[in-house]
Amino acid sequence: MHRMTKIAPISIGARAASVLLALALCISDGFAVGEKPDLAVLVFGSGADTRLVTAPGQPFSFSIGLDNMSAADARHVKLTAVLPKGFKFRSSDPPPTGVENGDHLVWEIDALDPKTLPRFFVVTTDTEPNLVPGNQLDISAEAECSECNANSFHAHASDTIYVQSVGPALVFLGSTLDSILLATDGPSTFSVDLSNAGNLPAIGTRLEATLPKEIKFDKSDPQPESSSGQIVAFKLGDLARAESRSVMMTVEFDPHQVSDVLQADRSLTFSFKVAGAGPDGKVTDSHFEITKHIESAGQDVAVWLTIEGAKVPGELSPGDDAICVITYANLGNQAAHNVSVALSLGSGLSISKSDPQPAGNSASDTYPGGVAHWNIGDLGVGMSHSIKAIIHVTSVPDDGALMDATVTADGVDIDSSNNTASLLWHAPLPRGALASARSSSGAANSTAHATSHAWRHFGEALLLIFAATVVIRARRSRK
Repeated sequence: MHRMTKIAPISIGARAASVLLALALCISDGFAVGEKPDLAVLVFGSGADTRLVTAPGQPFSFSIGLDNMSAADARHVKLTAVLPKGFKFRSSDPPPTGVENGDHLVWEIDALDPKTLPRFFVVTTDTEPNLVPGNQLDISAEAECSECNANSFHAHASDTIYVQSVGPALVFLGSTLDSILLATDGPSTFSVDLSNAGNLPAIGTRLEATLPKEIKFDKSDPQPESSSGQIVAFKLGDLARAESRSVMMTVEFDPHQVSDVLQADRSLTFSFKVAGAGPDGKVTDSHFEITKHIESAGQDVAVWLTIEGAKVPGELSPGDDAICVITYANLGNQAAHNVSVALSLGSGLSISKSDPQPAGNSASDTYPGGVAHWNIGDLGVGMSHSIKAIIHVTSVPDDGALMDATVTADGVDIDSSNNTASLLWHAPLPRGALASARSSSGAANSTAHATSHAWRHFGEALLLIFAATVVIRARRSRK
């Protein structure tokens, strides 16, 4: 026997209080009466280097950004930053209201008007000498206010401090040599970019470029300190922490080496080395290489041909209308000028309409369906477009309906193998043809099986006759 628990009815006053309490608790979902402040916090490195990087025994600075992204004022704002172990607070601008337990920095703000600019707090600390290079330490900051924040996710920020070895760290940021055309018929200009990613200045930084024997140095900015044979050296001076340098170089092929390079189709390797010293005189360096292949300069127009709307792939029936899509592009390293696209149709095919309309149509003995052509004009490097034409099918010859698309342009095409695309379509098989073919195949198989069965019995009879002959001869020999 189950007991029934009676629930006391809720009065109208209690219901109203419940609704008000629910509204007060739903500020994160936007149901609260009135807009709430939306405090946002960000932690990042200070100065020119925004990375959070330090070294044992070195000063470390970081910044905290605070903003109110809502239209409502934030009152009694409290901003707290937590330092990881191994960092000792030195100073901040503005100074904190207080420091709790030596690692909790607290700033108290009476009000934060959303119409004012974000506030920034720059903190300087000392990194303890016993921190091990390679360590990763978390630093965080959080803001709160008396009205409760509209989005608690915005009000908290954290990041990672990376502990490096003491000293400069010269690194290559990259080179445009990777992307430029290294042509045999003229000069090529590229940049080499490097930076000091360490935590101390790099003194007397020097860049050394070693060119392939097939390449001659032409000029550079800045001017090189020396150029001897294939080695070009540059004095870049001192590089502060996070400071970068860029060197522009212009080179060209040795005319006596061009034919050998083209015939052998070999690659060329450019080598770079950058070196500098720390304040203690210890030298640090870095190396990188770029391998280039010889490229012919020119346009490379290409074309592709596809059909949309066919009921069965590869089949077209009289009366069908199929959408022919001609896609063309310039895959070369120079712009293509005076580009022209043509669509040639075999017997039984014709264009009913296209977008865009062709510039003209011409008759052809080879293509009874006619040849339509479009004047495209110029086509930039890497650019592609398409033409859609509706093809009406009046008949399909026994040897198929042929469509050819071609693309041409002025000048030398560095790859002419992709200038043409073709499709050959056939009419569907008549109804019952497949079943008839299967039936004929089944009959042939049955005949072959019967013949095989007869030969098997004939072989068995020969074996019996042979065995009987052997037995008779054996009995005669006994007599």
